[in-house]
Amino acid sequence: MDWEDTPPEVKARIKGACEPFRHGLDTARESIYRNVFTRIWFRYDQGQQFLSNWHHVYVGRVFYDVLVGERTNVVVNQPPGSSKSEAWCIFLPAFASVNFDRVRILQLSYSKALVTEHANRVKALLGSAEFQELWPRAFGRTNAENFTLLNEQGKVSFQAFARSLAGQVTGARGGYMVPGYSGHIMLDDPQKPVDMLSNVKRSNSNQMLVNTVRSRRALPTTPVIIVQQRLHTEDASGFALSGKLGMDFDHVNIPALVDEEYIESLPEDIRELCWADVKDSPSRVVNGTRYWSYWPAKETVDDLIALWERDLYVFMSQYQQQPHELTGGVFETSWFQEYTTLPRLSHRAVYVDTNSGKVGDYLDYTVFTLVGVGKDDGNLYVIDVVRGRWDPEELLDKARELWAKWRPFDHRQPMPLRHMGIEDKQAGQGLITTLKKKPKPGEKLLQIPVVEIPRGADQNKLVRALNCVPQIKSGQVFIPATHDAEGNKISRVCYHDGTPAAGTDWVVTALSEFADFSADDSHDHDDIVDTIMDAIDRELIQGGAGGFNWV
Repeated sequence: MDWEDTPPEVKARIKGACEPFRHGLDTARESIYRNVFTRIWFRYDQGQQFLSNWHHVYVGRVFYDVLVGERTNVVVNQPPGSSKSEAWCIFLPAFASVNFDRVRILQLSYSKALVTEHANRVKALLGSAEFQELWPRAFGRTNAENFTLLNEQGKVSFQAFARSLAGQVTGARGGYMVPGYSGHIMLDDPQKPVDMLSNVKRSNSNQMLVNTVRSRRALPTTPVIIVQQRLHTEDASGFALSGKLGMDFDHVNIPALVDEEYIESLPEDIRELCWADVKDSPSRVVNGTRYWSYWPAKETVDDLIALWERDLYVFMSQYQQQPHELTGGVFETSWFQEYTTLPRLSHRAVYVDTNSGKVGDYLDYTVFTLVGVGKDDGNLYVIDVVRGRWDPEELLDKARELWAKWRPFDHRQPMPLRHMGIEDKQAGQGLITTLKKKPKPGEKLLQIPVVEIPRGADQNKLVRALNCVPQIKSGQVFIPATHDAEGNKISRVCYHDGTPAAGTDWVVTALSEFADFSADDSHDHDDIVDTIMDAIDRELIQGGAGGFNWV
């Protein structure tokens, strides 16, 4: 039903349902648990029905606990796409604005664009014709970084600050110096994923939280809420839960794949709702454990398991909220330089690290890495990485497919694709042999210049890694930037003339391999590392030997 067609008595019931704290705690508890406010205003805000799941009720329970003072500080870990920003950054502030007489909220994120978008959405909802009809209030300030609503006496009844942690937070605060709930500090994804893979950047980021969060509370009882998909064992969530912020935090964990042990760990009422939502959906057994999708109506269990198989570290961190301890110690990811637009390149090349080549062997990946060498600076630029699992026949097709994709050449702006460097072992040997075969008369095959990369007894992986450290540490190796200076996501980088070069979705995976790479070989995967080390060795250490057999 459109708002204009809604009868006055229905509007009155909507108003009453959306301000349950004005009608007693029992009413408030039931209303929040049922997501009444979110269900109603999501429909008017987004033009569609809110698809509720058990975890929304769990989040509602945490809302209630914070608002009545049963929880002060809380870390909530949720997977991407779980409505966390809708719930915590849009509808919680709007709900608080009509249930409490005076509220001040400080919302923080690593991304200025993200936190500004959330602030604008809250402002738009509170200023909408529908909302204003039920709760008529004038705006005082209208800037997204600091907007206010005024009560009938012209006093500020609601204030919302939106700040990027990369900028200045001075002058902004959460809550007032009064008893009971009067606002909170919200940290929504406070850290960049790539920064968490650098010891230096991670330490600086966590220290910034220490310097910022505590001093922004009006009172020690002002709630601090950290909502984050996990990125590292020592990210903001891990840092706060270990007591290093100097405050006690409760922990609410929502993984993308749930098993019986997790379901049993939930509060009884939430446990029953969770089981009711997942029990009739498809499940899969992995390593002896049966898993269901936490939200079957939105994420299939097969898609989630495919993501798990494709990128273990990212999935276990950001989706399962169980980041692996990175052993590391050889590479520091902050040594890598970043670019958004490539300089002029003298040439490009592809480096390949293959798996065992056995059909059905899913222990290892095959990786194709495209690199370029700066024409003026001689630095190495990692442009694109494709990682997957292919049997020998599929591997040959993939090699030709990627060469054709990356090969386009403009004689006016030369940056030729010189060769495909392939490790001379396992499936690589078969790929080398096949690609080196001359086509039969009349046969049209894409010819790929191949460089064989030896893996002899003297090719110890740790020695190769240590040989590459000086080049990376001295700033000669560049990777795509994933975020700009204000924390806004960069999804694609370009060649020097502005044409698209590649996406950036592989960068976190690559850096996680470098961060995990250990001297004792105890790390899980190093396939991307292998290709980049080969590129460093040939293009920087050896000086790009190999001739011009690309034409």
